[in-house]
Amino acid sequence: MSCGRRPSGIRRAALVAASAACIVAMLAPAAAAGQTLTVVARVTPESGRIVDAAMISDTHIALLYPDAGQIADYTLDGKLYQHILREGGRELTFRPTACCAREREGLLVFDEAAHKLFTIAADGNFERGIDLAYPQEAGEPLALAAVGDIALGPGGVIDAMLPDRGVLASFNGDGKLTSRLDLLSALPYPQAVYTRAQPLADGSLFVLDYNQGAVIYRRGAAGQFRRLALEHPAGIDAAPLLQDFAVDEGGNVLLATADPAAPLVLLRPGEKGYTSHRVKIDLPRTPQRFGVRYSRGRFILWLRETPSVIVLELR
Repeated sequence: MSCGRRPSGIRRAALVAASAACIVAMLAPAAAAGQTLTVVARVTPESGRIVDAAMISDTHIALLYPDAGQIADYTLDGKLYQHILREGGRELTFRPTACCAREREGLLVFDEAAHKLFTIAADGNFERGIDLAYPQEAGEPLALAAVGDIALGPGGVIDAMLPDRGVLASFNGDGKLTSRLDLLSALPYPQAVYTRAQPLADGSLFVLDYNQGAVIYRRGAAGQFRRLALEHPAGIDAAPLLQDFAVDEGGNVLLATADPAAPLVLLRPGEKGYTSHRVKIDLPRTPQRFGVRYSRGRFILWLRETPSVIVLELR
């Protein structure tokens, strides 16, 4: 995949200088610096559409099933511990679509049915619900009805990706908007579809442009935006090649691809950019769609067609 030509009349946001240099990641056969991704758990969950996942604690994993209206809580030895439902003396409609780990045990979960972000304790109890109040062009702010994903930043800041607007919005603990980054204006990519964002504590930011199958990133709050993309393998006509991604605290990026020969690729940061390495773990040979997240020091991988969840650590 090449950078391609930039369109004329590129819009630029004043707060971001986005030269968006392109890095095409070539595959290497083994992990770098003596570290490899190691499987620490395999879970065979109940069937159904999983849309997000996070570690509730060091030993429990949450899987979001919006169609079933529940969160499945599994232990890392593969046992179903409980189903988390929204109740208030009676069972309430619940559609969990995005989640992340809290600073302590428990979860933050966005519920599209109630249009609220809920704080859920490790035991599955709902502690608090807030509206993510997003300003309108005219009138009072309205509670967001949907988000692409959520992440918890330093100081309790809640970052929400809004794919329909191409905006990364940040809220305080009471749901008040504190800042927003208009990615469609800040970055020079036409027809971009920004579906997920992963901010890091040092101000680094990684976002997935699903349309071109690339991760756009900056290192540090004042860093220059660049692009991470994989070469399209011969004979593979999947568009986009990149399905999902996750980033750890050190900026290591795990990519889930549509290439059966290299379904998982680990990108390692270095002085001259990123190097790319195949991840060798036992996966079904048939083509699969993957989801991947990073939570509490671990990468969580789930297969969308086959009920299978794999938890990995970089060691």
